[in-house]
Amino acid sequence: MPVKLKLICLILPMLAVLAQPVLAETAERPAPSGGVLSLLPPPQTTNHSITLAGRKLDYQAKAATLSLLSGKGDVTAEIFYVAYTLEPPASGAKDQQRPITFVFNGGPGAASAYLHIGALGPRIIATGADGEFLPSPQRLIDNPDSWLDMTDLVFVDPVGTGYSREAPGQDTRDFWGVNQDASSIGAFIRLYLAQNGRTGSPLFLAGESYGGFRAALLARTLQEDIGISPNGIVLISPALEFTLVQPDEFEPLHWALELPSLAAVRLRAEGVSGDALREKLADVEHYAMGDYLTAITSGLEQGRRLASQRVADITGLPLDLVQRNSARIPTGLFAREFSRASGKVLSPYDATIGTADIAPESARIAGPDPVLDRSVPALTSAFVGYISDELHFRTDVSYRLLNGEISHNWDYGTGASRQGYAGVMDDLQRARSLNPSLGVVIVNGYTDLVTPYLASRYLVSQIPSLANAKPIRLDVVEGGHMMYFRSDGRRALKEAASELYQATQ
Repeated sequence: MPVKLKLICLILPMLAVLAQPVLAETAERPAPSGGVLSLLPPPQTTNHSITLAGRKLDYQAKAATLSLLSGKGDVTAEIFYVAYTLEPPASGAKDQQRPITFVFNGGPGAASAYLHIGALGPRIIATGADGEFLPSPQRLIDNPDSWLDMTDLVFVDPVGTGYSREAPGQDTRDFWGVNQDASSIGAFIRLYLAQNGRTGSPLFLAGESYGGFRAALLARTLQEDIGISPNGIVLISPALEFTLVQPDEFEPLHWALELPSLAAVRLRAEGVSGDALREKLADVEHYAMGDYLTAITSGLEQGRRLASQRVADITGLPLDLVQRNSARIPTGLFAREFSRASGKVLSPYDATIGTADIAPESARIAGPDPVLDRSVPALTSAFVGYISDELHFRTDVSYRLLNGEISHNWDYGTGASRQGYAGVMDDLQRARSLNPSLGVVIVNGYTDLVTPYLASRYLVSQIPSLANAKPIRLDVVEGGHMMYFRSDGRRALKEAASELYQATQ
């Protein structure tokens, strides 16, 4: 898989331990004069309604930016957000006990439009049954699986994404890093709650990919650094420990963790789904973490001899190809070769989706990714039209759905305690220890080759149980990294998350 794909939709290694900028409260608007920030409009509030599960809900949408300040009182950035709040009862009193969920995507360098108009928001982009984007022009429809009947929603774009920008002269390194990012998003959450009278509301976080990493980290830092205790977090296709996301050739575990996802692609291509899919994958999981792992750790020659035939059967790849790779199948190779006979290459973000192979003679995928690259024009045009036409937030500032500059310049830092790799399982455990009632739901897609579902299950199995802490819920659903572009995946995602919100009722 091309390096740029993993850079843009995920993250690469190393956790920084850096000084966090001091941020203070400030009014949302007006933004300072001068520079690009002066082009951002004042907050726009509109009223709408949606019917969910037969119940009509009136809600208010607010598209705005919120200012972050340095310790000297200077504006350092404007963070763009869209908030959806159910209309208060006739008395006009706000429901302080209604949950509020802060939502962000990953990258680093991705705006929240993926989860916003793809999964959780009241309006979503129309897609095909398999989750593929439709030809332009894009169309928005009411979302039958919106989370708005469970929680108010605040979609947040980190600095450098969406319409969020750093102030003129401000160093982007103050925001583009693991701890810097957690600091700025944590400050945003604190400010939003205070300015909108929601400090007493049950608080939840939802994040995808690096956004899942961010949510797990914030679950700790909000408690320790700010004094805010989340009630629950939803981690969607999360990248939790990067020793598994970007391993080297001498780390055999990742081959085993990826194998069931490769099997899922073959099985789905054969029409297997539902309980039959789960049963067949259970056998592959047992083999992957047992005989297969034993075989490949015994050495290249021994592993090739012991595992190649079984791996070929599991993946559907030619035996000679598996043997040449010593029964170790990189996800990029699988995406390149699985549908070669039909002239297609697959997306690692959902390997059930393919596109025409524009360079069949190449050993690597040369063309655009049919999920990630196609998402940019589809979601950008849909979101910009929506925010302007329906939410009345109009600006000449360009909307950045994916900002590759951020992913290429992200500060992961280093730390001896983490052996140079970024990871948040320790942060997640500390957050659960600080707040044993913290609910955690992790949702993966079967055919996601970027953050394989077995990696999440493995990581959770490697942490000790905590007395009185809620167990972590793990769900695997139909679809890939963005399983919510499929209607069944979107519905399953909501069903998994609903358990957290039921506890607040």
